[in-house]
Amino acid sequence: MDTDNDDPLEHRRDELRRIVYGIPGEPAPEVAAELAAVEAELVSRDRGDESDASAPRDHADPDRRAPTERAGDRAETVEPLQPAVPAAAVAESEPPEPPWPNGPDGPGGPDSGGRRRPTRTRLLAAAVAVVVLVGGGIALLGPVRDALSPPHGLGVFEREQTPEELDRSDEVATGAGLQTSAIASLRSLGRAFGHDFWVFRDDRRVCLLSRREFFFGWVETCASIEVFAAHGLTRRIPADDIRDGARPRRIGPGDVVVVTWGPESTEVEWTVEP
Repeated sequence: MDTDNDDPLEHRRDELRRIVYGIPGEPAPEVAAELAAVEAELVSRDRGDESDASAPRDHADPDRRAPTERAGDRAETVEPLQPAVPAAAVAESEPPEPPWPNGPDGPGGPDSGGRRRPTRTRLLAAAVAVVVLVGGGIALLGPVRDALSPPHGLGVFEREQTPEELDRSDEVATGAGLQTSAIASLRSLGRAFGHDFWVFRDDRRVCLLSRREFFFGWVETCASIEVFAAHGLTRRIPADDIRDGARPRRIGPGDVVVVTWGPESTEVEWTVEP
C-alpha cells in the first residue's frame, strides 16, 4: 500500500526514480542529473538532522558558575614578606677598609721602608755589564765569521787538504815536475775556462799552476811572499787556448783572459783584455 509523502523533495525524488528506472530506454541526461542532485541533498539533510540530535545540551544554571568565576576574577597573589635584615649584619657584610690607604708600599705601610730605589752605582754597574756582554759577543763573531768564510790568499794553506786534493796531489806534482816536499802544500783553486788551477808554496815563494783540461803540460807562475802580498799572481790565457764550450760569449777570438790570485782572493779572478 502506498503511503503519502508530504515532503516535496522526497516526492520529487520518487517521480524522478520512476522516470529513470521505470521507463525503458536511456533517460535524458538532465533527468539523471536532477535525480542525483535531489538524492545528494536529501542525504545531506538527513546527516544534518542526526548531528543536531546527537549534540549535548548544557542545561547548567549560569548563575551557579558565576560565583566561581567572580571569585577567580578577584583572586590575587600575595607574596610572603621578607624578614628585615639587621643593620649590624649589613655592616658586617661590607669589606673592611685597608689599614693603609695607599697600600702596603705607601706611606705608613709596613713595606714602605723595606724597598730601596736603585742607586747610581748599581745603574752604572748594570750598564758596564751590558757593554761587556755586547763587546764579548762582537769579539766572538769575528772568529766564527772567519771559520765559516772561505780562506783568503795564503790562508788556503792553513787548512787541511781535502780528500780530492789528497787523491790528485801526486798526479799534479808529477805533471808539474815538483819536488816531493811541495806535495803537502798543494791546494786546488778550482776550475775556470776549461783550466785547472792549483797553488803551492815553500818558505820563500808561492806559485800558481794552471793546465788546460785534457792536456798534460802545466804552466807555473811564481813570486816571492812579499811580491805576492803586494801584487798577487797572474796567468794570461789567450782566447784560442780556451775551448768553445768553456769560453764566455764576451770573449772574442783575439782577446786574452787575465787570471789573478791575490792576498784577498778566495778563488781565481779574471778579466778580459782585447
